[in-house]
Amino acid sequence: MDMILILLIVLAIIVVLIVATLLIPVDISLRLFKEGPLAQGSMSFGFLMGTASGRMDFSHEKQEFQLRVLGITILRRDLEGRKEEEEEEQKKPTDWKKVVGNANELYDAGKELAGVLTKCLSIKRLGGKVKVGLSDPSQTGMLIGFLYAGSGIAKVFLPETQLEIEPSFEVEQMDADIGIGLSLPLFKIVIPVIRFFRRTKKVF
Repeated sequence: MDMILILLIVLAIIVVLIVATLLIPVDISLRLFKEGPLAQGSMSFGFLMGTASGRMDFSHEKQEFQLRVLGITILRRDLEGRKEEEEEEQKKPTDWKKVVGNANELYDAGKELAGVLTKCLSIKRLGGKVKVGLSDPSQTGMLIGFLYAGSGIAKVFLPETQLEIEPSFEVEQMDADIGIGLSLPLFKIVIPVIRFFRRTKKVF
């Protein structure tokens, strides 16, 4: 009897966690960084108000995924090594004729999913620094003006926008350090994601 009670309690906790995960929006942070030839990006996400979190890093030196629960890293995976393993294990080549023949279905499924994600995603913050310089100083000035106008428009719709734009009239460069914070309620995309995979399963 005690064992059944314990199992019911564990099952109830699991159900509550699943429901809470679906109802509490996922916090997603994107960071894009480029300085000179060095470019890298990272994406981090947090479930249940940060109780569980994950992070993916992409750069020339490191492509890694890690998962943390209550501040403890429980999984760390080298994405580059994993990709090579999957390529070695893949025996069946892609049937490109089949893919091309179902291009309309793929397009419709992708468009539907993208539309749902666009409606559900909400931007919480946008900030960073951009340093731009073209070969012609006058063109640099025009581009900076365009970027300032875009930043002003973004600030109207998102007051939390903090974007610093710095011109470079002496050196031609395009460097940036941009951070974006997003919020995504999972319960709104569960059915569209399932529908997407069902529609594209026959293709791949």
